[in-house]
Amino acid sequence: MTATTITNKRNRGRGPLRKRGGRSTSSVLGHGPAIPYLFSLPAILLVAAILGFPVLYGVWQSLYTRESLGSPLEFHGFQNYVEMFQAQTFWHALNRTAIFVLGSLIVGTALGLLFSFALFRVVGRLRFLRAVTVAPYIISNVAAAVMFRILFNSQFGVVNQVIELFGLDGLSWLADPALAMVVVIFTQVWTDLPLTILVLLGGLLTIDRSYLDAALVDGATGWTRAQHLTIPLLAPQLLISTVWLSYSTLTGLGVVLALTGGGPLKATQTLAMEMYTVAFRNLEFEAALAIATFILVLNALLTLAYVGIGRRYEYET
Repeated sequence: MTATTITNKRNRGRGPLRKRGGRSTSSVLGHGPAIPYLFSLPAILLVAAILGFPVLYGVWQSLYTRESLGSPLEFHGFQNYVEMFQAQTFWHALNRTAIFVLGSLIVGTALGLLFSFALFRVVGRLRFLRAVTVAPYIISNVAAAVMFRILFNSQFGVVNQVIELFGLDGLSWLADPALAMVVVIFTQVWTDLPLTILVLLGGLLTIDRSYLDAALVDGATGWTRAQHLTIPLLAPQLLISTVWLSYSTLTGLGVVLALTGGGPLKATQTLAMEMYTVAFRNLEFEAALAIATFILVLNALLTLAYVGIGRRYEYET
């Protein structure tokens, strides 16, 4: 029995669908291509208003300036942006941010893949470990920064105590510019790692098992199978985790503020920290909004770049 015969029997005894204006009744009642968007329009407008209005208002305010706190605003166009690009502190913060974001992406992606592969192979009673990985995400960034500040304390920190067990001298983690950036990157990665693991682990669980079995039959095991099969199949999930890590690191303030405050010697003075300094220490809120707008544009450009690279990689794969 063919599919056409079954369809004809199901439609037997039913009259033709009445049309209104050239469209069937079923299309008008909810099967048209625009109907889902129509019902979603109120929620889309609400979200756009909640998210879009503060952004547009901030961009508009960045075009103004004032002589002192409490004085009336004066429209000066792009003067705040000109002064921002002329300031040496801005370029120093941009350099620190590039190191911060790049280091977090490399370390976060590597650890995310490592832990997701490990949790993917967990079976039986050990599966509760998958739920445990969410724990760091529950802790706030400020609380995590305070915890790592204690761990890396040069006098009584646990990290130095472990180093001294091997007969080595402890390090001044938060007093050395290079080491302070390492600690900040590691702390930021620790706070963002749970979501990265969940995204990559979800991608691993959706991979057809037959692909892995076929690779095993062909003799591909371990790193070879991961490099040529598993990781290429995780390209969409890797793109999501990359965008998330980049956004979280680029806009992250809590870790840097609570851990180092931008020091030592402004070695961890990122753009977010520079924005905080200009706004709440220099009380130049309009200039801080110009930095915030720059961060927004930079994040959008990076996201577009990640999406372009990800699509190209998927096409080549």
